[in-house]
Amino acid sequence: MKKNIGRHYASRVGEHLKVAVRLASFGVLFFSLLGSGIAWAGTDSFNCSADIWKTSLTLGLFLSLFAWVVYLPFKNTDRLLGNGLLSIFFFLCLFWVFGFSGFYFYFLFAPMNLWLRTIALSSVTITLLYRMYTIVCDIREAFQKHENLFRQMYCDEGAIITFSRQAIGFLERSRKNRNPFKSIHAYAAMIVTPFVLVLNKLLTPVFGDGHGIFLVSAFFSVPILLWGIEIFAQTIVIMIYYPIKLQRETGKPVLMKDW
Repeated sequence: MKKNIGRHYASRVGEHLKVAVRLASFGVLFFSLLGSGIAWAGTDSFNCSADIWKTSLTLGLFLSLFAWVVYLPFKNTDRLLGNGLLSIFFFLCLFWVFGFSGFYFYFLFAPMNLWLRTIALSSVTITLLYRMYTIVCDIREAFQKHENLFRQMYCDEGAIITFSRQAIGFLERSRKNRNPFKSIHAYAAMIVTPFVLVLNKLLTPVFGDGHGIFLVSAFFSVPILLWGIEIFAQTIVIMIYYPIKLQRETGKPVLMKDW
């Protein structure tokens, strides 16, 4: 049985994770540079400390190198857990641009009313956390309603358990669709944009330049963050939590198949 497994995976063992770690490392580096550049522009507009964008840049360089540290225990393997951990870095890329630079930077550091700052930060953060919780509940519910779904996703092949790309499709068709880009928010963003640009002109004499641009960015960033947190939660559950749980319970590694 082990010989057959070796022949099945020998031609591509470890190849997917090699590509994934390169994309994760350079992706974090590129998007952290982009996010730090936006933060630099914001610190200039709002007269904030340069330590903000410098810290962002330093953290990006660290995480770019740390992706390789995460990869080392899974080198030359097709472990799903390794893919899940590296996938987290792709979410960090998304958060860097749309989370930190697109939303949180403005409401944390731009001059504004304290109540407005508190309401914006707390409401969006709570919404993101609740979104993450509902996705986890949706996955659990999907497994309960569809008895064969779990076995379709995690196929026991004797000495190993395999997980294919199709497994993600099985899950997404079985759980509730919560796509934020189908909500009214996405359409409202397109309508509101011109008015927010006008608002920038109105606020400039009072607060200084830059508010309108960052308000537009924050408004567009929210549905993207909701979509990103959905991927993040799903990745943690199906590519990190269950591979660890299954290996502890069965002693069998969970490997990627047909990736």
